[in-house]
Amino acid sequence: MPTTKRLLAVAFMAAVFAIGCGGSKAGPGKVQTQGPAVKAMADTVSQDVGTVGKSSGGTRGAPVVLMEENHLSRVGQLQLAVMLVRLRSRYGLRDIALEGYLQGGPEVKADWFARLARGDTLARARVAVRLLAEGEVSCAEFMKLVYDDVLLHPIEQAGEYNVVLDDTAAQAPVLYLFKIAGRSLRDEHLPKLQRLQGEVERASGEEKLKKLREMLDYVMSADSWAEAKYRALLDTVGLAPSETTLALVEEIQRRAADLSVELDPQEQKGMDRYLAFYRGRIAASGTMTSSVATIADSRGTTVVAADVGAAHTVGMCGMLSDSGRPFAVVTPLALKNRRDSTDLTVDMLERKYKRLSVYSEGITETLLTRLLAARSKKYQPVLTESWLQGKAELYLITDLIVSAVLVPPSPPGGGKPPFGFSDDAFRGKLVYVDPRRISLVHDGKAVVFPVVFNPDVPGQSVEIWVGARQGEGEAVDQSSVEALLLRVLTEVESGPRLNTRVEDALGRAQVAFRTQAFFARTKEAAIGGI
Repeated sequence: MPTTKRLLAVAFMAAVFAIGCGGSKAGPGKVQTQGPAVKAMADTVSQDVGTVGKSSGGTRGAPVVLMEENHLSRVGQLQLAVMLVRLRSRYGLRDIALEGYLQGGPEVKADWFARLARGDTLARARVAVRLLAEGEVSCAEFMKLVYDDVLLHPIEQAGEYNVVLDDTAAQAPVLYLFKIAGRSLRDEHLPKLQRLQGEVERASGEEKLKKLREMLDYVMSADSWAEAKYRALLDTVGLAPSETTLALVEEIQRRAADLSVELDPQEQKGMDRYLAFYRGRIAASGTMTSSVATIADSRGTTVVAADVGAAHTVGMCGMLSDSGRPFAVVTPLALKNRRDSTDLTVDMLERKYKRLSVYSEGITETLLTRLLAARSKKYQPVLTESWLQGKAELYLITDLIVSAVLVPPSPPGGGKPPFGFSDDAFRGKLVYVDPRRISLVHDGKAVVFPVVFNPDVPGQSVEIWVGARQGEGEAVDQSSVEALLLRVLTEVESGPRLNTRVEDALGRAQVAFRTQAFFARTKEAAIGGI
């Protein structure tokens, strides 16, 4: 039936969108009875922010806490950070093994941030928790920003990590299912397909996407086997064990072969690349497990936290158990829910893969233009990137000035510039504020000052003006890093949908726990904005 085949070609456009919709969050595995010590540790640190999955006893090396994550979830990252802080304060955690941190690559350091904060851990945490809440850094990078004694360990090899899953390959399993289901279409399906095609052609934006998915679902419903595997596939994408996804897609490939489904060579090669991708990620689970074991066997290691995607934990659990190592899996509560408005968008995740800010407008545009460093393809740590360092220094300097000038009962230095600060008090690696140019405004309730990016690079420096003040609201506990995290976690869970800029509708950015800033090109605009 040629007309139906033509409609099928239109309907398959929906597959491009459907495969990216994400699936269910992987829940915790069955809790075993072995390993009471490491399980008790996991139970303690995950209280109210996570659940404990598989655990196992063992005598080889330090205990390992496998921390499942969803790369899109800001709430999940905050919950994992709470667990990491508890592991450090209660069990002496110093070693974090990080997926995406490549062996042989540049070392991830945060000494530039520590120097600017002059040893003030809570000052560092007030800014680092904001960068974490924005989605700019991961929970592991948060720990490195806040604590001098935390070590991030690279556990992946570039050859396994930098695998490519192009668009054709990513769509291959849905295309196979689509063609399998298409064999079951009959003449009675034609009227509805024609109606759906007309609705697709008349729609636009989100409505068009909705109609495309409806058309795809209708085609899949013609074949109960294909429909069931399609739903299973959506539920595995990104969060199910890699082994589960691989087995499902291999089954789809076999079904297409058994039915002699017509596929052109490019479509078959796309499926081969998809399978190669997942086989490579399974191999990476082995590499990461071996790397974690080496860390656990090192002298002085008390516990290892392994920050990895949920797709790796099943394979890594099996290998750790087989080698007699104590471990437990912890899962942030956010992974039990489907995606919501607090998560990063797919476009934002793509920016992270390029080691860019998740935001593209506002003050971030200035940072990316003036401080952009070399980029690589995959989602790796960004603490070595100039734009992130510049943003962190801008936030930290702003908070330090507000905390010193506005919070005390009376401004230091007689309330006049430089407010008792030395000339280099606010000189970072990439950002500088001259204390002599800080001014009190709005009857002493706010400050305004110029910030210079690249101050030591002739011809590349740029100046912006910052107006800043303490945010209003009830007093909250700021006495510990954990308290800061829990407060911001509550804020993000009930927060608005993410936008393309970090500033709110009034143009203000929350640069630290209580500090608000307005960025402008002129002093007058900065004063007016704040």
